[in-house]
Amino acid sequence: MSDQQPLGNFTSKDAPDYEDVLQCMRCGFCLPTCPTFALTGRERSSPRGRVALARAVAEGKLDFNQAMKDEAFFCLDCRACTTACPSGVKAGEVMEVCRAQVHQQLKAPKWQGTLRNLVLKKMVPNPGLMETSMLPARLYQKLGIQWLVRNSKILKLGPVWIDKAEGMLPELHAPLRPQLPDLSPAKGEKRGTVAFFLGCVMTLLYPEVSRQTVKVLNHQGFDVITPKEQKCCGAPHLTEGDRETTREIAAFNLDLFLDLEVDAIVTDCAGCGAALKEYEEILAEREDHDRLHLFRQKIKDISEFLCEQGIRTEGLKPVDKSVTYHEPCHLCHAQGISKQPRALIQAIPGVDFREMKEASWCCGSAATFSLKFTDESQKILDRKLENVRKTGAEVLVTGNPGCHLQLAWGLQQAQMPQPVLHITELLGLATPD
Repeated sequence: MSDQQPLGNFTSKDAPDYEDVLQCMRCGFCLPTCPTFALTGRERSSPRGRVALARAVAEGKLDFNQAMKDEAFFCLDCRACTTACPSGVKAGEVMEVCRAQVHQQLKAPKWQGTLRNLVLKKMVPNPGLMETSMLPARLYQKLGIQWLVRNSKILKLGPVWIDKAEGMLPELHAPLRPQLPDLSPAKGEKRGTVAFFLGCVMTLLYPEVSRQTVKVLNHQGFDVITPKEQKCCGAPHLTEGDRETTREIAAFNLDLFLDLEVDAIVTDCAGCGAALKEYEEILAEREDHDRLHLFRQKIKDISEFLCEQGIRTEGLKPVDKSVTYHEPCHLCHAQGISKQPRALIQAIPGVDFREMKEASWCCGSAATFSLKFTDESQKILDRKLENVRKTGAEVLVTGNPGCHLQLAWGLQQAQMPQPVLHITELLGLATPD
């Protein structure tokens, strides 16, 4: 993506490269992979339709209009089309850039801009502020207010997205970031040292997941360094079109982690991993390419890292459960990591692994998509839940907090019994304390 020269009716800042929209051959291989096209049947809501809109804007044939805005945000950015495309068209990334163009070209109400800047520029980049902001939600649960609200059904009187957002809240605990030691030592024979990229959502909503990640890494023979100064990966900003804040955050994290003498930088959040691996492109015009490449090479999803290193199975306890696996889009499509999580699951003694039909089909979460497009998100989720049901598995495993939230809520609404576990929680059950 370039911000050097204006491109047709795109502004000069954060415009897509013309080659990115020109290389689409309109072959249609992407169509069967796109959840929004499957729902609507609209050409403009398909990957090739969205790229065609962007190309028309780039060639000056179309103004950057409301239709372009609608499709930029209606795209799930699941990247399934990228996996399917023989020409390497990255429609999801093109739509991410178009979201940045939305905020430059189409004016929103002042209150929306103020709120957006408060959240993306002030709150999310500040770990301490994010942790403080969750205190009211924890009190809401612990003081019994949540029970009263849910049983009164009062939220049914408001917008659907508010009721869903409240219903998706997991049981909240104290944030993990302040609790983790700077160094968690390896157990047994030491195999190396890794840095842990914790991630905002994991520390705030799923602290036990990341606690198990550190436990597993330690048991596998790795010292784990968790720098407390780390900031958000930038994924929320990319999703909402704030690429400049993404660059600021990325530059900070780049310096912080490259100053550490570690073999790898491990994360247990698929969305974080995908964003971190995009730093090489996001900072291409501002940072030394060798440093960016080194950083990119060190970023590893937990399943990717453990499979590369070889998992120690000695001492693992049996987990006598039937398990199926939902592939997070930003793990299998954005990062190309698909076999590794399955290999880890099947390495656990006692596990009966059951492959799910359409395991890589999006669950309908897609950051804020599930709240902005509640009906469409529900239809995508229903398709996923039916595939879960058909496996007959006792446990559903995934590797991304957005998927975790959506799937757990969906299973509860459908009165299905399966708990949702992160892959490190499953490994944690097998790992001795």
